Amino acid sequence: MSLKSRFVGTAKRQVKQTLRPVLQRAMAPARTQIPASYWGLQHVPGQGLSLEGVALKSLVQRFGSPLHVVHLAALQRNVERFLAVPPGRAGGCEVFYSYKTNPIPGVLEVLHGMGVGAEIISAYELWLALRLGVAPERIVYNGPVKSEASVREAIGRGIQLLAANHAEELGLFARVAAELDQRPRVAVRVSTDSGWAAQFGTPIAGGAALRAYAQARASSHLDVVGLHAHRGATIRTEGELTGFVEAVLGFTDTLHQELGLDLEVLDLGGSLCTPSVEHIAERDWRLNLTFFRDVPAPDPAASLDISRYVALVVEMVESHYARKGRARPRIFLEPGRAMTGDTQLLLGSVHTLKAGEDRTWAVLDAGVNHAECVRNEYHQLFHVDRPDAPAERVYTVVGPICTPGDTLYHAKRLPQLVEGDTLAIMDAGAYFVPFATSFSYPQPAIIALDGGEARLLRRAETFEDQVALDTVAKSPGKPEAA
Repeated sequence: MSLKSRFVGTAKRQVKQTLRPVLQRAMAPARTQIPASYWGLQHVPGQGLSLEGVALKSLVQRFGSPLHVVHLAALQRNVERFLAVPPGRAGGCEVFYSYKTNPIPGVLEVLHGMGVGAEIISAYELWLALRLGVAPERIVYNGPVKSEASVREAIGRGIQLLAANHAEELGLFARVAAELDQRPRVAVRVSTDSGWAAQFGTPIAGGAALRAYAQARASSHLDVVGLHAHRGATIRTEGELTGFVEAVLGFTDTLHQELGLDLEVLDLGGSLCTPSVEHIAERDWRLNLTFFRDVPAPDPAASLDISRYVALVVEMVESHYARKGRARPRIFLEPGRAMTGDTQLLLGSVHTLKAGEDRTWAVLDAGVNHAECVRNEYHQLFHVDRPDAPAERVYTVVGPICTPGDTLYHAKRLPQLVEGDTLAIMDAGAYFVPFATSFSYPQPAIIALDGGEARLLRRAETFEDQVALDTVAKSPGKPEAA
């Protein structure tokens, strides 16, 4: 490296180090942390953070680290809110949980036991739902890739709703239905001007969705009973929800007027946010990376919650159909992150503290292999052992994988850490488990906390598990010379 390059690099570091404390004070976000009590956590002197009277540290000591902890009381609370009939309304919504969001059988069993159905997107998820004893009439099959074998299974079983992601799937549905002499209950996924489009759904704009419905109705082998729409982009405000639902309701009028089709089922998908999780804006990410400015925490009270979401959906649908003089359809919802996101946390241990020129790296036994979502979403991080100590030290929190990309928090202010401390990453119940990998390290155990009792939902992966599917040719050893 030339003298000039070294001089420039040193100058940049000095500027950053000089500006960091100034910017941290001048541009401090109004909210940098959500209180632990939001998740029902309590600080017990001498034990650190606890949940339902159980010290989180003791769970790591018992089950190992990293460790997923599912809070069943929080899960049951969310289910009850989704299934509640809003005051003054004729009925509520039928709920089908998005399997892809957190496909832990022990969690799914709790949901199904409370009356929640299964929303699945693959042959595996169809198999899993049936394996868990979900009645076919409680299954909705969506997704852009449905194998012919799984379509045959779904039609043969008589599932509640088979949704065509695109018009090209309708031919497969009709052919299999004819071969089985069945008439499956079918919907077409449509896309509005807001949210996801591309490979998902058939656009309403331009008439493609209307043509898909005409094609489906032309087949004597398909019973076209529903409409499926999924915003995709996260719904955080009332405006985002109402704009989406209004567009879908407008298309139901088009179906009635153009095809004489009155829907039995209106499936509005999911996409409702987890109030305590938010995508990190590019500006906030760069300020945190460069100047160690705290990433602002979302305000859960400012986000659309489950009860208000359900009330708005039912109000809009019932009012619309009442004005039109048509019978109110059944309303299906497919929540994912809003159902399970804030019901789970991930515990990890500090393996090493590595001192640097301008920071300290806290190296955990859990990284992007178990918490990939943390790289671009705000997830509250707690010091489990000493949560009440002043958060005066800035740490770069990284995982065990040998890549700079294994950085969970670029600059996180925490109480002073020592090796062996436990940290808690909150809101780990949406996409942490399905996005996880066994990159050089086995998958952690998953436990449920229920009334102060911990029970194992999934044991930790072993080394043997990681190679159980492999075939290894072993060369026979040579006999030793006499």
